[in-house]
Amino acid sequence: MPNALQRNHRLLFYSGWALLSIIQAANTELFDDEAYYWVYSRFIDWGYFDHPPMIAALVKAGYAIFNNEFGVRLFIVILNTATIFFVHKLTHRKDDTLFYAVAGSIAVAQVGGMIAVPDTPLLFFMVLFYWLYQRFLQYNNIFNAILLGVCMACLLYSKYHGVLVIGLVLLSNLKLFANKNTYVSLLVCLALFVPHIYWQYQHNFPSVQFHLFERNAADYKFRFTTEYLLGQLVFAGPVIGWLLLWAAFRYKPASAVERAMKYTMAGTYVVFLISTYKGRVEANWTVTALIPIMVLSHRYFVQNYQLQKWVYRSIPITLLLVVAVRLYIMSWFPPVSWVERNEFHGNREWANEMHNKAGDLPVVFVNTYQQASKYWFYSGVPALSMNSPYYRRNNYNLWPVEDSLIGKTVYVDVPRNSKDYEWLFKPNGWRFPKAGIYHGYYSFSRVLFTGIKCSVKQKGVVQINTSVSIPENYRACFQQPAYSETPVWLVLYCDGEVKTIINTGTTVQKLSGSALELHINIPAEVAAKNYKARLCIGTILPGFPSINSTEFELCLN
Repeated sequence: MPNALQRNHRLLFYSGWALLSIIQAANTELFDDEAYYWVYSRFIDWGYFDHPPMIAALVKAGYAIFNNEFGVRLFIVILNTATIFFVHKLTHRKDDTLFYAVAGSIAVAQVGGMIAVPDTPLLFFMVLFYWLYQRFLQYNNIFNAILLGVCMACLLYSKYHGVLVIGLVLLSNLKLFANKNTYVSLLVCLALFVPHIYWQYQHNFPSVQFHLFERNAADYKFRFTTEYLLGQLVFAGPVIGWLLLWAAFRYKPASAVERAMKYTMAGTYVVFLISTYKGRVEANWTVTALIPIMVLSHRYFVQNYQLQKWVYRSIPITLLLVVAVRLYIMSWFPPVSWVERNEFHGNREWANEMHNKAGDLPVVFVNTYQQASKYWFYSGVPALSMNSPYYRRNNYNLWPVEDSLIGKTVYVDVPRNSKDYEWLFKPNGWRFPKAGIYHGYYSFSRVLFTGIKCSVKQKGVVQINTSVSIPENYRACFQQPAYSETPVWLVLYCDGEVKTIINTGTTVQKLSGSALELHINIPAEVAAKNYKARLCIGTILPGFPSINSTEFELCLN
């Protein structure tokens, strides 16, 4: 007769998994991006610059219950545990102990399962998608088609990787294109996703521009590929990730769902391997491969009993590493000096120090959405990330935070390392700005130049034609003496670095219509070559204009 442990092992496993995540979530300060997504939740919308809105909705719902870090992560913890549960169901519960060992071998599923990032809802709706796809194949009816369509929409609302998952599943089973209910699912998905598409249209498709074009590196480096390949071994499991990957690829699918998983896994790795030719690929971008790895490697080990011992032998080492990481990132654990970038210690202390400097004034952080978001979360005082050409655009370019600060007294926190910028300051006669209180603050980062067309009309003169999108409340500002002479700048980049900042000769006072024609005199010392360029508008900080366009090509000859 089985004992209590044997009878209740599933309950004990999932309770333990959830409990550890709860303890971790409640005792770890927010990571950089988590704070950023918390600010997302302050401005609930159908879309954001970097991601779809699912993470914002989950954070807002949890924070409404608990006004702390745990609230930010509440629904993430729930979805992470639910994801493992549904993955378990996809294994048909053959050899539960082996499944627990495989799941425990993937450290990121444990430690990362409490971090409020879009990957967690993506994985949950992905495994639910596989489960509903299995039902759809068994019972091909309108009801299951609608459910599948709703799930696909949730996938897309979680992270744009959902497009890859849906496309690879369709590719794995071409017979689906002859099934009318497939089109029902796709139409339901599209109908539910239309609000986000319309949001992208309203904002000139910022996510498309950012992910497909603005993230590209200036030149390919071989280390992009080698770092990617090594990173995937660690991401799949710090000790036996290599074995899990080998087993998953060796397994021969016995059903359409298994084939879909293998296509998803292989396709994910191929797509992001190709992406290394455009720039650095973060390890977690292949997160859609994790569920196929867990399911397919488990099934391979079930068929090849002799390999299971390696999984079981590795578990103590993996769990020891996981415990060490869990303990270290908790807020009460002292940081160590050899960790260069510490996101999870000292945030409250830093925010309190900054608050003591700024008082109750809003704080404008230059070139860091992370610090702006963390300061807002831990101090309760609104903050802005003012993004200059040395950085990148993000959702602070879209939110109306800036509007409430124009003309007000604020505290500005400028980049610490001035040597990265001073060589550009001297030719223009600028002095590097200092952190401190600024009266009459202004920046106009919500102005957007689009549809940029440029040509060299004569030697040393460039003509640029562009459409201009201006918030209505900014138009009045542009006519006020305090701001009317603020210049529009042309910033040239080479090898990903700012090379020069050129005054276009146009001021914001002239931005009265929806179109603009610029005739820009290029200084003789600027070398004739191909540049990436942006149009920018001056701010209260000389040398730090705001970014007001996506990158475009400018050929000087």
